[in-house]
Formats: sequence, structure tokens, C-alpha cells
Amino acid sequence: MAVTQERIDAAIDMLISMVVMDLAHEQGRSATELMPEFLSSRTARQLYDEEQKLWCEGPAYIEEMYKKEMQEG
Repeated sequence: MAVTQERIDAAIDMLISMVVMDLAHEQGRSATELMPEFLSSRTARQLYDEEQKLWCEGPAYIEEMYKKEMQEG
């Protein structure tokens, strides 16, 4: 049974919400404030890249990718 694009998009949206909520809590910021920053990141773009299948990873992995990206500047 193939996974539909609709389900993949829903999984990505859920992952992004989980990651942003956790990061916001960790940084003492609101998720609403952090969401646009995350969505404009390389990490978010990679989540939507079908070839990479990053959406298969868990939120902790994605959060670490984003943190590393932010450290790189």
C-alpha cells in the first residue's frame, strides 16, 4: 500500500509543529514567533524534498538538524 502525498504532507506538518513547539519552549519563545524562522530554514526545505525522505525521521533528529544549521549561521 503506497503512502499518499496527502499523508506525507500531514506527517511533515505534524513534525514541524512538534519541532517548533519544542524549540520554542527550550528558547523561551512563542511557537508563533519561531514558526516563520523554521519554515524559511534549509532544514524545512529538506523536509519537503521528496528524494531525501527526511519526513521519515523523528522530531528529535529534525530538531538537531535545525540546531546544527543555526550554529553554522
